[in-house]
Amino acid sequence: MAASLQGKTALVTGGARRIGAAICRALAARGAVVAVHYHHSEAEAVALGRELANGTLTVRGDLSQPAEREWIFREAAEWLGRVDILVNNAAQFVRDGESDVAVLRAVNVTAPLELAARVSEQTTGGCVVHLLDAWVDGSEGEGYREYAASKRELADSLAAHAREWAPRVRVNGVAPGPALAPERQREAAGRVLLAERPTAEAVAHAVAFLAENEAITGQILYVDGGQHLMRRMF
Repeated sequence: MAASLQGKTALVTGGARRIGAAICRALAARGAVVAVHYHHSEAEAVALGRELANGTLTVRGDLSQPAEREWIFREAAEWLGRVDILVNNAAQFVRDGESDVAVLRAVNVTAPLELAARVSEQTTGGCVVHLLDAWVDGSEGEGYREYAASKRELADSLAAHAREWAPRVRVNGVAPGPALAPERQREAAGRVLLAERPTAEAVAHAVAFLAENEAITGQILYVDGGQHLMRRMF
């Protein structure tokens, strides 16, 4: 694979596992040096750092806490020299009523926006990719309305920041569909238009594409097997 991001640096929140780890691998495979943020998944983060082995940093922090958000970005920027690519992947995905709404919003909305603002303040500029959800198409997300609303709020900020921070900072979003079944849950994720569900690697490739392509800003790329199109049919 061509080193299209050679010389670039990246901070991936929630990067230790699942889609986050796939994103870290995809960026590193293209030559980027990655800071892997984690909260609880220390063993996975350390193992991933050893796997990538190209100067990878692992940084722990609770994104619901303002001081820790600040520390995460400062630690990454100091280690890497700058943050060229910010991928806001970390999120709370929980059923309605099973989480503190204030904490959910802090992790899913406030933290990504604050970290993105920090990228905009750098003299080098950069690229921000928000991990959203295919529910940002306006679907309520039955059973997960609070989560879906938080992702729509983040999506709604995207175009305004793309305009405000241009030309130095590009801001885009990737909206995955049922790439991975939620842990500890077995309910069906719904049908998709294509033959196969998207994989974590497909989501990661979409993130890397947006990081690479300097002509794209203000866009949301759905990686959901066409599921959002099926919802619009009814």
